[in-house]
Amino acid sequence: MTEDKTQLGLPKVNSSVFAGMEDAANGRLPAAAAPPFRLPAPVAGPAPSGGERTEYPPRGAVASAPVPLVARGAFPAKRNAFVGLDIGLSSIKLVQVYPVSGGWEIGGYAIQELGQPAGGTSPFEIENLARRLKKIFAETGAPRQGVVCGLSGGEVLINLVQLARMPKNELEGACRLEAGRWANFNVEKAIFQSVMVNKEDARPGGKVNHIVAAASRETVNRWLGVLREAGLQAAALLPLPFAWKGYFAAFLPDGETSSAVVDVGSTRTVVAIYKGSQLRFNREFEGGGQHITEAIFRAGEAFGVPNVFSWEEAEEIQRTVDLFSAPGGRQLKGGLTASQIGGIVRPVLEKIVQESKRSFDYYRQLYRQEEVGRVYLCGGGSLPPGLLAFFRELVRQPVEPFSLPDRVRIHDSLGSAEELKPLFPRLARAAALSLSRRWEVNFVPPLDKILQNVLRRKMLLIVPVLSLFLINYLFYRSKASLIPIQRRLVEQQTRELAEIRVRLAPYQELNDLRQHLASGRPAGQAGTTRRPNWKGILKELSRITPPNVIITGIMTLQGDGAQRIICNGRVINSGDAAPAGVTQFIVRVENSPFFQEVRKISEDIDRGTFSFSCTLIY
Repeated sequence: MTEDKTQLGLPKVNSSVFAGMEDAANGRLPAAAAPPFRLPAPVAGPAPSGGERTEYPPRGAVASAPVPLVARGAFPAKRNAFVGLDIGLSSIKLVQVYPVSGGWEIGGYAIQELGQPAGGTSPFEIENLARRLKKIFAETGAPRQGVVCGLSGGEVLINLVQLARMPKNELEGACRLEAGRWANFNVEKAIFQSVMVNKEDARPGGKVNHIVAAASRETVNRWLGVLREAGLQAAALLPLPFAWKGYFAAFLPDGETSSAVVDVGSTRTVVAIYKGSQLRFNREFEGGGQHITEAIFRAGEAFGVPNVFSWEEAEEIQRTVDLFSAPGGRQLKGGLTASQIGGIVRPVLEKIVQESKRSFDYYRQLYRQEEVGRVYLCGGGSLPPGLLAFFRELVRQPVEPFSLPDRVRIHDSLGSAEELKPLFPRLARAAALSLSRRWEVNFVPPLDKILQNVLRRKMLLIVPVLSLFLINYLFYRSKASLIPIQRRLVEQQTRELAEIRVRLAPYQELNDLRQHLASGRPAGQAGTTRRPNWKGILKELSRITPPNVIITGIMTLQGDGAQRIICNGRVINSGDAAPAGVTQFIVRVENSPFFQEVRKISEDIDRGTFSFSCTLIY
C-alpha cells in the first residue's frame, strides 16, 4: 500500500515549487524516457511491480498486421495554412486547419497506425519513420510546407519553476541550473526556452513562475533530420503542452477561469492547465492506453486462466467494450466476464484519474486557491468506452471530451462531420498544433526558422522579382519607343549641319588662310626682332679696309641665333704685296668691335682674290 501511494505522488524535485507538499505522497517517479513510437505488445508473464516494468514478447511472437491509412479531405492549398503533425507511440496523425471568414476550417486529416513488428530493436528508427512520413504526405496530398510537429519523448521535459526577477541574459543560466535537478539528460548540451507565467508574485519573496522547456540538442536534431529526410519543411517543433495555446485562444477566449487538458497517450498522460491562452501548469506521469490494454491482456492470470487474450483481442476489447457499465455476466472469452476484466482495469484508470486530481489540487495550492473550471479529455487513451463516465465519477470538475468546436467548418471534400466527431479526441493534438500561429516555444533553430519562412513564403519572392522584371521591361520599352524619334532628330540635324557648312564655306577658306599664316612667322615678328645695323657695319668695313683692297661682295648667313657674313674681295697690287694686304685686312676685321670669329675661307695669290667669314655683333 505504501508503495502504491508513493507511485501516485507528484514528481518531487529540489525546486522550491514543491515546497509545502507532503513527503509521503510526493515521491519522485523514476525517470522513464518513453520512446517516441509504438511499443511492442507485452507478453504474458508475472505482473510488473508497481506498474513500472513492462515485459515484451520475443521477436516475432506478435506481429502487427499492416493497417491501411485513414485519410480524408483534399488538403487544399490555402494561405496561412499549417499542417499539425502528431507522431505518437502507436500512430501518426496529421490535420490541416486554416482560418476562413468567421472561423476556421479543416481541410483534411489522416491517421496511420504504426504496424511495427513486435520486439523492434530501435524505438527511434529515423529512416523508417521518414519513409512512413513521406508516404503519408504523398498519399494524402498534404502540403509539405508549414508543418508544425509536436515534440515529445523522454528527452523533452517541461516543468514549472520559480525564479527571482532577473535580466533575460541571466535567465537561461538560472533555468539550466534549475533543470539540472530534474532533467534526465545532460543539461549542458540542451536547449532551453522559458515563458513567464505571470508577473505577480506567486509566493512571498518576489519570485516569478516560469514554464521551462528543456530539450536535448541531439533529440531536436534527430527530429529535424527525420522531417528533412521526409522532405518536410518544419515551421515549428512545438512541445505538446504549448500546442493548446492556439486552441484556447481561438475557441475559449475567456481568461477568467482555468481549463485543464488531460492528454491520455499510449504510455504517459500529460496534464496541462491553461488560463485563457496561457500555459500555467504542466505535469506528465506514467499511465496510458497501452497500460489499459496490458491489464486486459493479463486479466486471465488473476483468475488462473493465462493467455486468454491475444494483444490484438485486448486492444479490440479496449476500443469496443464498456467494462464498467456493461452487464456483469457478459462473457468475453475463456469464461471471463466484462465485470471481471473491469475490476482488473479499474486500478490503472484510477491511477490516471488520481494523478490528474492531484495535479488540479497542486495547481490550486500554487496559484492561491484558483480552481480548475473545466477538464477536457483527449488522446488515443481517452477513447475506451466508459472512461469519460469514470472521470466524471471521480473528478468534481466538469469533464468533457475534446469535441469538434462549432466555429470549425468542414471542407467540402470531407463531407459530413459525423465521421470526424468520434475521432476528434484522437486528432485534437494535431488540430491544436495546426491552430498554432505564434509560438512561445519553438525548438527549430533560428537559422532554420528563417529559411523555413522564406521557403514557406516563396510565392512572395516572386512578387519583387516580377516587379523588377516589369520595371526593366517598361524602361526598355520607353527607351525603345524613343529610338525612332531620336533617329529622325539626328537626320534632321545632319541636314541642317550640311546646309550650314555650305553657307560657311567662304569663312572656312578664310579660316584656313589664317591658320596657314599662324603656322609661319607672324607678320609683325620681323619688325620686333633685333636686326643688324648695316649702316654702321658697312661704315666700319669701309674704315678698316686698306687702300689696295676692294670688297667685291658680301653675303649673309643665318646661324643659330647669330648673323654671319661672307666677304669676297681682291687686292689691287699684285705680287709680293698681295698676301700682306690680305693679312693686314683680316687682322683689322678681327680687331673691330663689330666682328668676331673671323675665318679665312680662300685666297688666290696669283689673282689677288680672297674670301673670309665672320660673325656680326649687334
